[in-house]
Amino acid sequence: MDKRLLKLLHADSAVLRSNNTRVRSSGHASAAETPARREKQPEDTTVSNEKLWIVLRRAHQAIDECLVYNVTTRGIAVSDFMVLEVLLHSAPLAAAAISEKTRLAIASVEITISRLRQQQLISAKARRTSEQEQFLLTEEGRSVIEWMFAEHLKDIEGIFNVLSSDKRFDLYQLLRKVGRNAESRRTAPGVDAGGGLTPWQLRRATEFMRQRMAHPITTKEIAASIELSDSYFRKAFKSVTGVTPHKWLLSARINHAQKLLKEGAVPMSEIASVTGFGDQSHFSRTFQRTTGVSPRIWQRGHNLR
Repeated sequence: MDKRLLKLLHADSAVLRSNNTRVRSSGHASAAETPARREKQPEDTTVSNEKLWIVLRRAHQAIDECLVYNVTTRGIAVSDFMVLEVLLHSAPLAAAAISEKTRLAIASVEITISRLRQQQLISAKARRTSEQEQFLLTEEGRSVIEWMFAEHLKDIEGIFNVLSSDKRFDLYQLLRKVGRNAESRRTAPGVDAGGGLTPWQLRRATEFMRQRMAHPITTKEIAASIELSDSYFRKAFKSVTGVTPHKWLLSARINHAQKLLKEGAVPMSEIASVTGFGDQSHFSRTFQRTTGVSPRIWQRGHNLR
């Protein structure tokens, strides 16, 4: 064979060997790099306070709506269930004590008690003239609420059965910790440098307004309850709260009206007088000016019943 041809063949063989080596090297490198590329990146466990609050609020709302829906589909108003459930565990109780335990407005409790007595589910305990009237379950009322409360516990269990026992305990501890922290941060305003109200004066003044909101109240009466002059009280109250006593009282009346509308026990026609408005028309105008909607429309979107 021609020597020149042999040289060309040897050169081609060397090139092929070199190419094969590079291909194999490249293949091994790719195989080595693939696991690294496919390795899952660690998940970011950071949650902002805003997101946490949104999740907590939505969870609370979803749980509340679920339990309220299940109670009402069993044929009883939520306010009726709450009063019966309290009497199941703590009877006998006066209306004020029931209001405190259920956090229902006293007007709602009184109307609910009247309705439950008519249905013969509760009765009044015999009392002396000087004692507050107390209420307890009748035999029929106890039978009704024992069944409903057992079903209510099943509803609660159904909501939380997605969590193991350990997870539930952890959640319980964490929520208690957050709740205590929130309570500790609810500090009362201090005395204003320019002359304001002490925490006890503010507390007593606002409590005075809440207790008497069903009746006309003057700032002079409020000031007298904490032994201050009318003019000083007006200035001091605004320096601490940022609003005048009149605006604070108006806001408290609207908030109380919203509570009654949500509970649904007090008829719409009576809410105006219970919350201290002159008449139904005055109440409706003020409510719409404050919230942007009429009382009836607001109630449709918030009624528990």
